Amino acid sequence: MSAQTENFDAEYDIVVIGGGGSGKSAALAAAQAGLGVALLEKQPQTGGSSVFAEGQAAFESSEQKARADTGGPFPTREQAYRRYLEYSHYRANPEVVRMFVDNSAETIDQLRSLGVEYNLVGIYALDQPDELASFHRPEGLGARCQELLAGAIATAGVDVFTSTRVEGLVTDGGAVVGVTARDSDGNSLRVGAKAVIIATGGFVDNPAMIERYAQVGRNARHISPLAPLANTGDGINMALAIGADTDNIGVVQAGPGVRGKAPTSQSAAAGMHPWLWVNHTGRRFTSEDEGLSVANLGTVFARQPGADSFAIIDSDMVDHLVQDGSDVALGDFVPYHGKMTHLVDELEADVEAGIAWKAETIEGLAVAAGFDPAVLAATVGRYNAACADGYDPEFFKPVKYLRPVRRPPFYIVNQSAHATCTCTGLRVSGRLEVLDADWKPIPGLYAVGNDASGLYGDTYTLDVPGSTNGFAHTSGRVAARHAVAAIQGAQNERRAPA
Repeated sequence: MSAQTENFDAEYDIVVIGGGGSGKSAALAAAQAGLGVALLEKQPQTGGSSVFAEGQAAFESSEQKARADTGGPFPTREQAYRRYLEYSHYRANPEVVRMFVDNSAETIDQLRSLGVEYNLVGIYALDQPDELASFHRPEGLGARCQELLAGAIATAGVDVFTSTRVEGLVTDGGAVVGVTARDSDGNSLRVGAKAVIIATGGFVDNPAMIERYAQVGRNARHISPLAPLANTGDGINMALAIGADTDNIGVVQAGPGVRGKAPTSQSAAAGMHPWLWVNHTGRRFTSEDEGLSVANLGTVFARQPGADSFAIIDSDMVDHLVQDGSDVALGDFVPYHGKMTHLVDELEADVEAGIAWKAETIEGLAVAAGFDPAVLAATVGRYNAACADGYDPEFFKPVKYLRPVRRPPFYIVNQSAHATCTCTGLRVSGRLEVLDADWKPIPGLYAVGNDASGLYGDTYTLDVPGSTNGFAHTSGRVAARHAVAAIQGAQNERRAPA
């Protein structure tokens, strides 16, 4: 034993860093294989961003097969494989994509065995016909899945240490053999392991890393995490410190929102509608039907000054949303055609809070919100002329979304880019082994979920709903399976007669 690996405070077969969906799935698979497993989570509780997820993507699953006569058409593994590669412009890693599509159906069966029940299998945004029917929506959504997984790893004998921050990886001869950590009392710990699985959830809560790696650059400081979870890139950085490499790092799963408001906000949902948006200059900047693609919309917003957009809504629009319902969908948060019965009250509260503005004239609205009145009035004038003509000469927006701004009072809702998670990080093989700059595996080290790259190009694949959460659970289980095989293979070699 080298000096570096002496004096471990505890030793396990596998140490999992992070207790979200990917980490718990890895821990459960390893423990069910009979190995000793420790899960170290820096938060006071496990769960991670998977608690806020809705469902999982899967292909040729038992749930899809059971609905073959009533749903679909459901995608094959081959169709899913091609969609990921084509959507990514072939930046995705074929090995990683194949790993996911080949093992995703087993993820659904594994979660069902824990008590998860699925009440919808298909597409998730009815206004996005290009989606593959891959979405598996569980009762209780992600929170229920994580609750059941937490119970399962406890039953399987996984030792879970919360409020325990892993600070680094211990290596011996180039192989990862443990971790250094600090417990809730500030005590240093050294935990030995035959394999370490990084599942720390990416770096959505680290603006410096987003600024460095993501295409939004300096606007990173203006992008708000949807649900702050202290996902600060710990696992990625500790792997980089021992020679790991990255791949397509910087994919941010971003969407629209109003700062400080939940995704269920009706005023935020109203602003997301594809009617009239301006940025800080008071001018339009895109065809507003980008609102039909949440992933695209997050990217568009993130590239505006201050990562902001301003939706201009008139009273005709408000009446339409209250009486007829939403024209767009955002999963369980904004139901398609759901009537926004609380919209007026919420808009008035937002005006009081200073995150929306109201006036009887466009010029007055501009003054209230801090725009140049002449510029904003000219923008609205050109837009209304396009609505009257049935043709958008600036951005070619489809005529069905050309709704004029004409009846007071008028509102401006300040929307911004919100980041749900980052989706890429360390370069991995199809077995989820972390690779170095020469594409060689670092022995004993695996990365899963939002710490592993390979499924995406430069954006989240919105055409395949449930991808991030499905990949988290699937990659965790598959990484554990390969780690278990490597450990047992090494043990068998040592037992073999000379």
